[in-house]
Amino acid sequence: MTKLFLKLSGVAFILTLLIATGCEDDPVVDPLGPTITFESGDNLVSADVTLGTDVTTIAVRVTADVGDNPLNTLTFLVEGVEVSGANIGDYIKSVTSNGSAITPNNPMLITDANKNGGTWDIEIALFGQVEDQTVNYGFEVADEVGERALVDLDVTLFDPGTPLNNELSGVLLNQAGPAGTGGLDLDTGDGTGSSDAASEIRDLGIDCTIDPANAENWRAQIGTINGANMVKVDPSTLGEGFSFSEVKTTEAIVEAYDAGAALADGVSQNAQCDETAVTDVSDPAVVGDIFSVLSGGKYYLIQIDEVNAISGSNGDNYVISIKY
Repeated sequence: MTKLFLKLSGVAFILTLLIATGCEDDPVVDPLGPTITFESGDNLVSADVTLGTDVTTIAVRVTADVGDNPLNTLTFLVEGVEVSGANIGDYIKSVTSNGSAITPNNPMLITDANKNGGTWDIEIALFGQVEDQTVNYGFEVADEVGERALVDLDVTLFDPGTPLNNELSGVLLNQAGPAGTGGLDLDTGDGTGSSDAASEIRDLGIDCTIDPANAENWRAQIGTINGANMVKVDPSTLGEGFSFSEVKTTEAIVEAYDAGAALADGVSQNAQCDETAVTDVSDPAVVGDIFSVLSGGKYYLIQIDEVNAISGSNGDNYVISIKY
């Protein structure tokens, strides 16, 4: 009797276990949604970017990958808001995928092979965006059950300034040299006479009290002529990273001039110690010195690249880089 009871108890336990297990709900698994990214490449914007106000469009490449369900739509957003289909032409200038052009719409219906993942090349107009403004542009992909993914980036516009008119190099000779030397035309880089009307700067010649047989008598100093004004530029006053090579705009030259240190007037001398007044006289020049010159309303930036003292000759000279 005891054995029968135990057998019946075991059967009851197994039935109870089966019933309890069979009554549990199947676990709910969330569907895997799509993914979307910006691709990088030549002339493509794929991350936050700052551009000059002369830029009016950007090119992006958007890739969407399928999750558990086919892709359905691609939607363009500005500041997180869907642009209406009626206005999409203001922003989306062209769309291509798999080598074929697609008529811009919003949202754009994803069809054919792209339902299982696709790539779109899209030209976006920075419609209505102005200087110093940051705008967020994004794309949202949705699949057929409503799962979504978003990719976006910020575009900031700034005024790039006025491009330089010219970058050149010139050689300024010791004014105590042959006739017709000692001046420099900053517009052309051509050497001239020390009082030539075309020049903005001149060399100050020699120290007449020094016998060139005993020591170098070239002063290696420059000044201005014809009403030009010149200041010495200290890069440390113009912010971290300032350098002559990085100056690309007229505005940067004006800023350097405004921050420059004034120079005192002086005199040049010839071998007979006759003196000529010279404005804005520098200290003896060294390689790397930077000056800014204002003449006739035009701003120039110059850098001393070489200071060449020629022993036993008045062929001494500077090699000068010029920007304006």
